[in-house]
Amino acid sequence: MTAAHSEKYEYPAIPSVEELDEHKVPFIHRDKCAAHLINYYKCLDKGTSYCSATKDEFYKCQYLALKERLENHTKQTQ
Repeated sequence: MTAAHSEKYEYPAIPSVEELDEHKVPFIHRDKCAAHLINYYKCLDKGTSYCSATKDEFYKCQYLALKERLENHTKQTQ
């Protein structure tokens, strides 16, 4: 297995419950990447079709959060 990538990802601040409710963020996405999803929803609300950068940022955050959880899980089970 190769060495882990040393890039440190800076997660955005977690939005308040009121903000999550206001933007109708699904419960399953109310995590440390929710701010990116809200930005994506705001972009879609503008009616533009150029939201791929905000969508990609949300999915990148989700991917890195999953990798972090998996690394923590494998450390705990060893």
